[in-house]
Amino acid sequence: MATRRSIAYNMTKMVVLLTLVMGLVLGMVQVVWDYYQRLDTLYKRVGEVVNSIEKAATKAVYTFDDELAAEIAAGLFEFQPINSVIIKDENQKIMTTLVRYKGPLPYRKLSGYFFKERYFFERPLWFQGTTNNIIGTLIIEFSPHETVATFLNRSLTILGGALLQSFLLSILLLFVFYQTVTKPLHRLAHDFKQIDPAQPSNSSLTLPSSLANTEFAEVTEAGNKLLRVIGSYLRSKDIAEAQLITQKEETERYLSIAEAIILKLDKHGCIEMMNQRGLNLLGYDPVDIIGRDWFDIAIPPEDHRRVRRAYTRLLNTAGQEKGNNSTYFENEIITKNGDRRLIFWHNAVERDQFGQIEGILSSGQDITARKNAEEALRASEGSLRAIIEATSEGFVIADLDRRQIIDVNTALYTMLGYKREDLFKYPLTRFIHPDDHSKWETRREHARHIPHQSYEMRLLTKSGEAISVEVNASALPKAPNENQHSVAFITDITERKQQEAHQKELETQLRQAQKMETIGTLAGGIAHDFNNILTPILGYSSLLTSRIPEDDPNHARIQQIAKSANRAANMVKQILTFSRRAEGEMASTDIAEVVKEAMELVHSTIPSHIEINADIPDHCAPVIADSTQIQQMILNLCTNAQHAMDEEGGVLDVRLEETMVTPKMAELSPPLHVGRYLKLTVRDTGAGMDEDTLTRVYDPFFTTKKGGEGTGLGLSMVHGIVQKHQGDIQVRSHVGQGTVFTVFLPVTDIQPEPETPDLNRPQGHHERILIVDDERINTEFLEELLDETGYQHQSFTDSIEALDDFVSYPDKYQMILTDQTMPRMTGDQLVKAVREISPDIPIIMMSGYDTKINMDNAHEFGVDYFIQKPVSIEELTQVMNQLLETEGREEKTLT
Repeated sequence: MATRRSIAYNMTKMVVLLTLVMGLVLGMVQVVWDYYQRLDTLYKRVGEVVNSIEKAATKAVYTFDDELAAEIAAGLFEFQPINSVIIKDENQKIMTTLVRYKGPLPYRKLSGYFFKERYFFERPLWFQGTTNNIIGTLIIEFSPHETVATFLNRSLTILGGALLQSFLLSILLLFVFYQTVTKPLHRLAHDFKQIDPAQPSNSSLTLPSSLANTEFAEVTEAGNKLLRVIGSYLRSKDIAEAQLITQKEETERYLSIAEAIILKLDKHGCIEMMNQRGLNLLGYDPVDIIGRDWFDIAIPPEDHRRVRRAYTRLLNTAGQEKGNNSTYFENEIITKNGDRRLIFWHNAVERDQFGQIEGILSSGQDITARKNAEEALRASEGSLRAIIEATSEGFVIADLDRRQIIDVNTALYTMLGYKREDLFKYPLTRFIHPDDHSKWETRREHARHIPHQSYEMRLLTKSGEAISVEVNASALPKAPNENQHSVAFITDITERKQQEAHQKELETQLRQAQKMETIGTLAGGIAHDFNNILTPILGYSSLLTSRIPEDDPNHARIQQIAKSANRAANMVKQILTFSRRAEGEMASTDIAEVVKEAMELVHSTIPSHIEINADIPDHCAPVIADSTQIQQMILNLCTNAQHAMDEEGGVLDVRLEETMVTPKMAELSPPLHVGRYLKLTVRDTGAGMDEDTLTRVYDPFFTTKKGGEGTGLGLSMVHGIVQKHQGDIQVRSHVGQGTVFTVFLPVTDIQPEPETPDLNRPQGHHERILIVDDERINTEFLEELLDETGYQHQSFTDSIEALDDFVSYPDKYQMILTDQTMPRMTGDQLVKAVREISPDIPIIMMSGYDTKINMDNAHEFGVDYFIQKPVSIEELTQVMNQLLETEGREEKTLT
């Protein structure tokens, strides 16, 4: 009783404490929630008050009405939490300020515990509802002194109520626990004491009906089942003993009709029991052999010692180890009439109930006929083996159900690099390439229905190398309960597959080359149209730059337009260079700015989950380089890094610095020489490359990307660009650790030519210029340029009409400006017709892009000067001036 009172006391104490703690926690949660609600309400009320006077305050500031501002401030004091109001104009000059409390605020100490002593609310005042023109500021200071008092009273009420509810809940829980747990347990304990141990099945446990659907009902039912089980066990004991006697009789009957020989020997080798099958085979009656020495009766004299030794060894081994030791043995026996039979024995040690060895129980099968058949088969296999060994193809016999090799010829294990005996140690699937396992499993299932199959797959040699083979397999006939076997001839077709792959790769490269040729043709068309578009953009921006003062904001905007257009022109050059339809110019270059411009393009194309770090100096030592190709090289390296990090993201680091190549570095890398170099490093944290990929990374058309995602030309072009610049490129990579490309470019002593564009445009002497271009916007731009630089002009967008006018008035014009690509008559055809009439007139040709005429061969077509669009007006006006001076210009009269 004392123990039960102690448990009840502890349970009561635990329940009361837990409910009080839970009530306190819930009360605190409500208090915190109330705190934030009141603080949020205070903010909203202040915001509403401010919103109500915002327009009036804006008007007061806008009209500089200090009295109105003071009235607004005084009106805000109607809201008790507000302590002070300040209204400032757009120069932050205070128009009015009012303060409610000069001394300490009410509830200052309590406010410091739960809230801030003061809160500030600042609202910018916008001009006429705009959001970009602030004309003043409204600053309000407010204190939560009223909210503090209300919050404190509310918190005490919440906590007190929560604790009271928790205490009442604990009393209710204790009452429920007594009625539903403690009281039923007392009832069950009483019933268990009343059980009769001698006859448990006659006793039962009872439970009040009010607890019929509770866990106690399950406990009561389980107890009653246990009582019934115990009673049932006592009743079935006698039945089991009777069944054991019957089972023994059945076992003896089974032994008498069994097909196997059943023999039991004692520890000395004397026969204790032999079934009828054994007696019939030996030709003895039971009385003739029971109790006699087995080895003297049935074992041939020459095998007597060997078999006896094996029997003794089995007994000795069993004496040292526990359990039913068993062995397999094969020997001849002699029947009563002198015949010899070969028996395969399965021997097991027999022990008594105390684990002591009683003897050996053996089960034997007569395998004489099977052994004779095996000998005959072995003789016929000799000739077949010779034929199979003579073939150069691999040969295998396999158990398809067990997936095990049964036999192979020399050609197959030589092909795989194994010793013959090693092939039988492993399952057949060990020698099949993992990617071809499913294919082989499908063929294995087909073998049950399709007698012959031919297919290709890959095998693995001992060194792990994959070889392609052709398999010609035939399923062998089998009995219903036997495993399915198959024979197959295996031919190594690795070399043939390599040739086919090489042929396919050549075809792919040819198709890719044709695609690149098509891209090149398309690039030329794009370049022509795009340069025609850029010509008026650059031209008008140059004209506007000269007309707008430098201190005008529009001057910088026009320069930005020109810069963007020049950038677009450079992109066209990159397109033409990529398509091998234009060659870049090699010159001494400070490539720092080139690298920065390339990185701007990289930033705009690489996704945001890849971080880019660029360490590029403002200036660096000059190198002999083509700026366009340097940009192309950087873009290709960064694009390659992006593809390596597309799935997981990562970091792309680009660094440009000067370095000194030492004799040791030059010795390790023949393209390098001792001296100063610029070193460009592009590092990524992507998937990395294995050794095999690294050896082919610069091969044309080699790519690790999926079909359609890459051309395999990016790094090949980078390698070609570096070689053209007399430099070297090195790569380091590890799978899972990223890749680093390092480019070395030799520094030159030749300084870059400073870019000092001559903005002075030579003025004409009112010469008349014939303008021919099929794009109206280009002719309009040239007309405006010539008007500004002192020339007269006549424009045509149809070259046939221009030629007709020139033929009619050949002396009217002192120079011709013509486009090349035009409908009906091209520029070179127009020049040829003009030269027949006026051989000496200066002709300047402009073209967006043309494969026929360029700056180098323009003179062969009768053109004095060739300008690639987009046209630079400085270059055009200077060339016009030079050509007219050469021809001996005369002052013309405006007409």
